Amino acid sequence: MGLYLPSIIAGKLKGFGKEKIDWNAVKTKCIGLGDPYCEFKLVPGEISELKSSLEKDSSVAERVHERVMNRLMGFFVDGNPLVQRPTLGSEVHFHVVWHVMGFPYEAGERYQMALRMGGAKAGREVGEHMLGSGIEGDDAVKRVLHLLEYCKVGEVSMDHNIKIKENIESSYAWTMKTKPTEPSCYFITGFLNGFFSAVKNQHVKETKCIAMGDPYCEWEFR
Repeated sequence: MGLYLPSIIAGKLKGFGKEKIDWNAVKTKCIGLGDPYCEFKLVPGEISELKSSLEKDSSVAERVHERVMNRLMGFFVDGNPLVQRPTLGSEVHFHVVWHVMGFPYEAGERYQMALRMGGAKAGREVGEHMLGSGIEGDDAVKRVLHLLEYCKVGEVSMDHNIKIKENIESSYAWTMKTKPTEPSCYFITGFLNGFFSAVKNQHVKETKCIAMGDPYCEWEFR
């Protein structure tokens, strides 16, 4: 499933070389599919496997999705770590996340809607899986908010509203010259809506956003 890293390295090789050779990259192994490591092949010039490597059928995404959901439920039910890396530890860097979260300001409304819909689908499925495992109501809410803090999405708190300080989804806006004029946490808003609709039959609306200059991001229940 990895497209970003192989392609950017291929582009850098082309830029570094004295001769302008078109490099191509094909990913051959993926941790998301159960391989012990991610692996890709870099080739100068044409490569016969390139087209087939970019044409993924739905079963590939479904296999990755199933592994991610199983890992999430292991975290919620048994307290297992989300990521296990014996050498580097259980934390994940946010470099690629910053790229994904930063694009909405540049890519426009269709990309923003895709993030909202993807977040809503993910949140609803997480909520439904938790209900299916016997985790309901306030207990489910407590565990999903713990997930956000565990993943270092931000400093999360909840009373009548949900607040996230140092929110990773908004942090990219600090580097932008033109600041958003409306709340811009598209994925997290979608995720919270999907989750709360599943476990509490509630919806949320983002009313404050770090990207707009507020001290934290905040969601009200509707």
